[in-house]
Amino acid sequence: MAPIGLSSQQSIAFALVALAVVAFLAGLAYISQGRRRSRGRPDIPPAMQPGPSDPDLEKPRLEALQGWALVGILFLAIWIPIAWLAEPSSNLSQEKALFTESVERGRQTTELYSESNQFGVSCVRCHGENPPLGGGLNLYNGDLVTVPNLRTVCGGPNIPPHGAIHNLTDLRNTIMQGRPGTDMPSWSVRFAGALDDQQIQDIVNYIVSIQDVPKDQNVCINIKAKGYLPPVEPAR
Repeated sequence: MAPIGLSSQQSIAFALVALAVVAFLAGLAYISQGRRRSRGRPDIPPAMQPGPSDPDLEKPRLEALQGWALVGILFLAIWIPIAWLAEPSSNLSQEKALFTESVERGRQTTELYSESNQFGVSCVRCHGENPPLGGGLNLYNGDLVTVPNLRTVCGGPNIPPHGAIHNLTDLRNTIMQGRPGTDMPSWSVRFAGALDDQQIQDIVNYIVSIQDVPKDQNVCINIKAKGYLPPVEPAR
């Protein structure tokens, strides 16, 4: 079983480091035992001791080195294909874990600011708290305005009043740039807002994760959905 909180790759690295530490300690113990056995004899450093004889170099020592080389080659021949075959599933599980973490950060960002949630920017104050981002009311320029339900925003033109949303890029740009002339401010630091790109992406991932929109109408995740339009590339 992999250590809690570690990915499979991290677990392999952890196991290799542990084996290296054990081997190092075993080597120290062996050297210390050898020194105990050699007491009473001159303590000659290994680099200054006589080298192996020609017969040892030509046969026993050479065969031992060849044997260890063969063991290393066999280990790599087995380990590399196993690691390669496990890589796709490992990457997929890691990607899912990162997305789950991003959604949770996005949820916390949209909630009210508090001592326990200091990253909250209070999106729910306007877009509603029950259910979260389910729509609400806001006071803008002395008038009471209706704030859209973000749990249906990926319905785009299929679900009013989200006619301006035709794909995931439109949703992200709306959060980043805001809607001039309305109570929706810009949130990205690129447009004088307060959130960086990762925080914006976390909010987008959270909003997509709470959609009450059928897949055949969800323009955020389904390019075949009714009302979907490809994102417009910026002019160069």
